[in-house]
Amino acid sequence: MPGLFSLEAAKQEMGITKALEDCLETVCQEYRESHPTPSLRLFVNEPETWWHKLDHLLYLPILGLIRPRDLYYYQGEGLNVLYGFTYKYLTLEHFLGHLTRVQVGYPLANTLVCRYSQAWYAGVEPLFIFTDWHVKPHWTKYPAHSGHVTMWERVMPGTKQLLINGPEGHLLGGWNYPVDTHLSHVLVDLEADLADQLQRPIAYNVFDSEGGGLPTAERYAEAGRDYISVLPRQGEQSLAAFEWLGEWELVEEDPDHEAVHARWRDSQKAQEDPRRLVLMRRIGDADPTRVYAGRIPEHLPAGSVPACFRRRWQHQERVIRQMVNGVNLNANFGYAYREVSNRTQRRRWEEAQERVEASERRLAEQKEALTHLWHKVVALRETYRQERKALEEKIEAHVLDLTQRQEAGLVCQRTLRGLRSRQCQIDELTKRFQRRRCRLLERVAQHRTRQSKLHRELAKRRAVRDAIDTESLCRERDLEKDQIMLDMQGLLLNLHDWARCHYFAPEWRRLELDKAIEMVYRKPGRVRWGQQEIEVTLEPYRYPDQQQAMEETCRRFNESHVRWRDGQPLRIYVAQNINFQLCDC
Repeated sequence: MPGLFSLEAAKQEMGITKALEDCLETVCQEYRESHPTPSLRLFVNEPETWWHKLDHLLYLPILGLIRPRDLYYYQGEGLNVLYGFTYKYLTLEHFLGHLTRVQVGYPLANTLVCRYSQAWYAGVEPLFIFTDWHVKPHWTKYPAHSGHVTMWERVMPGTKQLLINGPEGHLLGGWNYPVDTHLSHVLVDLEADLADQLQRPIAYNVFDSEGGGLPTAERYAEAGRDYISVLPRQGEQSLAAFEWLGEWELVEEDPDHEAVHARWRDSQKAQEDPRRLVLMRRIGDADPTRVYAGRIPEHLPAGSVPACFRRRWQHQERVIRQMVNGVNLNANFGYAYREVSNRTQRRRWEEAQERVEASERRLAEQKEALTHLWHKVVALRETYRQERKALEEKIEAHVLDLTQRQEAGLVCQRTLRGLRSRQCQIDELTKRFQRRRCRLLERVAQHRTRQSKLHRELAKRRAVRDAIDTESLCRERDLEKDQIMLDMQGLLLNLHDWARCHYFAPEWRRLELDKAIEMVYRKPGRVRWGQQEIEVTLEPYRYPDQQQAMEETCRRFNESHVRWRDGQPLRIYVAQNINFQLCDC
């Protein structure tokens, strides 16, 4: 497969070789210091031997393979064109195991991020990035941590991969996390570390609605960093819910839509929400079709925000699809695991416990309300008794006065009116007492009914909580081997991007990796290892347009004056198709 030489040239021009060797030596030295004995076979190998094995891991997709074990029955030419031999499964698996033991995966990812940034985006100007979770499923019959896998629309075990792309979609890096990790828990810290590693500020971050919630907004507001996300389309988001700030303006690259800065119309909600909002709607419509949210940079006008967010489909989602098709992004590598407490079950128990506590609080409130009502009933009865006793004493006084007046033969009309008035007051007092007492007893009955329902609800929620198994352990995969292979997958994609941007003919600039593997990197030919230069001659293409494109590619490659690892000039040519020449004659 002489077509691989264009990728090897990209590796030299991007400075990957030296950076990767330095990273591997550093990690090995740290492992030696912490583990004096026993010594790994990896330590006695020279960098040249490292590259023999690393390239076998790197170019597995070029060979049409997925995992190192696929080399067990592999009968193709493999990397004979580069090294004169092809490693088999056991040697490569041992090498990958040694890399896993020295924990090179995540340091290598950080090293490659710096190398990619310097190669694609030289300088110290602020850099904006695109971020996305890619969840790859893991099929297992054993209990394991689980999360929502979008492509399967189900909750299942898997691995979350945080992928970061720069402007124009060039992949900057990828990191593996357990499937139950939330974006808001890692993104802000990772972004700060990335800015320190690159020695340049991150202008803003663009990601999907999975990070558009309030927890992420609060973390970003606390860190003072900018980002652009979108509110999920859940329910109706009518224009009446927002108060727009300024005038509507046309969306960049989309004359059919307009956008405006806005905030929540509810003053309390607007005060509690640290996010800035941008509404977008179709011209002529009233309600917005999308609501962009985040700590949107102040310098971005409303019409630029939708355009910035839309670019992530071309510059990230399409790149992820290219990695799935071209470098087996969804493949799992290594199944070493450890037994840990089931965090998923623990979270379910905590959620159930919160519901139990909520029921207990409502039940306590009902008990307190009942106690308060009974105090009111007792106080009402006592007040009624005292007031009635006072009125009865006054009536007795009137009766005594009336008797005395009658015995004396005096006029008793005024005393009779007073007596009748006091009797009416007693009747009115009794009726008022009975009305108030009935209302209080009705409220008592209502609270008792609610209390009975809450007792049943509490019993059910406690049963659900107690049924959750938090004692059993589950398997948590060691993601180190997956991280090493993710580094190799990202490296292969970057080498392809460099080749198509700097070497490929203009008509091949948009070739995705899987198509380029078929048309270029697997192209057969011959290699002449001379004393002064290395000459690669590819077999001719069947179709004239492809032949012309490859001739232009070879011309551009040779004008780059690429050199091999030992300093020899590297030249690539494509043989002429005799059939084309006969047709021209």
